[in-house]
Amino acid sequence: MAKAATKKRASKAATSKQTAKSKAKVNKKAAPQGPLYLTEDDVQRLVTVKDAIATLELLFETWPDPATVNLPRQRAAIGNGALNLMGAAWGASEIFGLKAYYGAAGGRFHVLLYSSRDGRLKAMIEADHLGRIRTGAASGVATKLLANPDARTLAVIGAGRQAFTQVAAVCTVRKIETVRVFTRTAEHSEAFVRDIEKKLHVTAKPMSSGEAAIGDADVVVTITKSAEPVLRANWLKSGVHVNVAGANAAARREVDAETVLRATVRATDHLDQARIEAGEYCDLVAAGRLKWQDIVELGDILTEKVPGRRGPADITLFKSLGIALEDIAFADLIWRRAVERGVGKPMP
Repeated sequence: MAKAATKKRASKAATSKQTAKSKAKVNKKAAPQGPLYLTEDDVQRLVTVKDAIATLELLFETWPDPATVNLPRQRAAIGNGALNLMGAAWGASEIFGLKAYYGAAGGRFHVLLYSSRDGRLKAMIEADHLGRIRTGAASGVATKLLANPDARTLAVIGAGRQAFTQVAAVCTVRKIETVRVFTRTAEHSEAFVRDIEKKLHVTAKPMSSGEAAIGDADVVVTITKSAEPVLRANWLKSGVHVNVAGANAAARREVDAETVLRATVRATDHLDQARIEAGEYCDLVAAGRLKWQDIVELGDILTEKVPGRRGPADITLFKSLGIALEDIAFADLIWRRAVERGVGKPMP
């Protein structure tokens, strides 16, 4: 245990040193006189899933800072969709900001990033790709912490716009050899498989059902908007890690109650937001079959405040919500990279 703690402290020091170096680079160059506007293309050029995983690890390690705050998502029905607002402040990096988007076809995503030193706007960032990458990264951090080290097979249910970064993140933290994909539309599965093989150089296979995809998988990702479970507990083998990454509203649920109850570790990004959005947990708490004390935050596992996986046969589960604090932390890295590389346009 002492060795693990020493290793953890060394990792923290190295990560903090790397962050300090990056900030120093920004300070050496002439900082922009005003805020930058960064496009979706800028974001894609500046950062990767691996960058986001490192950022979220540092974020979760430093969350105990009292100046760090996460405000759960607020939704307001507008037209055929919903206005989504979420905000956060990260004390360790002296930033705060908000993310706003319209949840409907054609909706746009934006992050506003501010300095908490003087309240000035640092950047306005188009945030569709930002959100996809950070959502994948959260599953990557959870997989790194909770999946068995020798995990080689990944099963994915869903092949929508958020699915690719889920696969990329899991492949970043584990030596995945095979990805098995199931969606309700065979053409989508086949296109997604081709994309995975081309971009990640990992063998991928379309499967005929969710049960067939999951089979003996070591890691499972559900990334759908389903209101009804797309994964059943009796499909899971011992030792599997499950990332429930798609549905983030109380009226939706991707896994059945028994999957949650079979898990020896039930984690999420932020408990306060889970009480509002995590249908899979809320249902069981309301039924008296689970307590909120039975659910832990990813940051507490990372900092070893609570135990993670206890043995190779454990089933572990991460309910991803997508929180503002993750968006703001990742936006800060994007802004710093943009300043270093002279990317983006000044805002009027």
